[in-house]
Amino acid sequence: MQTKTSVVFLVSDFVSAGFEAPLRVSAKRHDLITISVSDPREEIIPSIGLVELEDAETGETTLFDTRNRKALEAYKKEREMRRTRLEDLFRSTGVDEIRVSTDSDYVAPIVKFFRKREKS
Repeated sequence: MQTKTSVVFLVSDFVSAGFEAPLRVSAKRHDLITISVSDPREEIIPSIGLVELEDAETGETTLFDTRNRKALEAYKKEREMRRTRLEDLFRSTGVDEIRVSTDSDYVAPIVKFFRKREKS
């Protein structure tokens, strides 16, 4: 445990649950900067029929019908709600966020963040 305030970087996709309480504790003690990693392939699902999806952490599998419009709408709505909750959490705890994507350069958003912070 650090006794002094530190700058802490937390890199995650923030998909799993249960990180909220530790994040709040860290944010109170440290200058917490999150680096949210997203993958565009998880946002746009091609219409290819039934797909078996596996949770990488639990190993649980489920079938998802990519041709089912209602299922796609529900998936999109859940992603949007999760993003909103995450933004609300960061705002309420004073945590800064840098968003990076797996399909583009990650250096530019980080540099932009620190240049903006330097001006503040």
